[in-house]
Amino acid sequence: MDATNNTILIIGGPNAGKTHFGGQLYGRLNARTESYKITSPPEDLTIFQEVLDNLNDGKSSGHTNVSAHKTLELEIEDGSGAKSVFSFPDYGGEQVRTIVHDRRINKVWKEQIDKSNAWMLFVRLDEITMIEDVVNRGLPDQEVLRNRNEKTEPMTLSDTAFYTELLQILLYIKKIGVKQKIANLKLTVVLSCWDLLPDGDQNKIPEEILQDKVPGLFSYITSTWKQETYNVIGLSSIEKTLSDKESDHDFVKKGPENFGYVITSAGQKETDLTLTISTLIG
Repeated sequence: MDATNNTILIIGGPNAGKTHFGGQLYGRLNARTESYKITSPPEDLTIFQEVLDNLNDGKSSGHTNVSAHKTLELEIEDGSGAKSVFSFPDYGGEQVRTIVHDRRINKVWKEQIDKSNAWMLFVRLDEITMIEDVVNRGLPDQEVLRNRNEKTEPMTLSDTAFYTELLQILLYIKKIGVKQKIANLKLTVVLSCWDLLPDGDQNKIPEEILQDKVPGLFSYITSTWKQETYNVIGLSSIEKTLSDKESDHDFVKKGPENFGYVITSAGQKETDLTLTISTLIG
């Protein structure tokens, strides 16, 4: 991978944690408190600054409304001068759903997929619907069966199928075959909102949690990417749940730069959020 031309594609649906991650990353990089720095300001600072302003007020950032034809980018540089670009073609997350449901992409996504050489996929495990164990479950009573027969719900993709199809579509657009395991496109799966997982799960390494919660997706990734080409990490961008109406005084007092952490693939907790970058370009 060319260390002077890394384009990292940020992928994730709505409410997946990209908004706070983008704002926190921008704040850390802009302050140059971490291992990387911004080389040139984004063309549109509005979204990143809006998120950071809310966090400085101790509030969460609401749903982001970004034009379907606009890509947010952060150009960064490490201590050795190696440059990279974080690309957010869908900061709000709605387009990811459309890609899977319609099985097509727009021009902006096509351009960003073609340019990218690393992907960061955000998966929020606390909102994953667990697949029912039909083998070991008990038999339902007659009333439950009657209610099931009376209610007809539309068929929807499982979370495993959704994320697997999304990756398949993106690989197809990028013209990467899967007859052999992928070696030239790095993938980092980000298990976002890590702080919302049960305490028992937080004591496990991220890859183990992904395998437990979304085994189908884990199986697809491990059978498609070479082991050294993919990573699974945990992320808590703000470390706690904030209200979008009432300020968290402790958060205001300490500042957003003192909140947030990464769980490395080895299970280590690190407060340097830019470590997410090194998993993709290291």
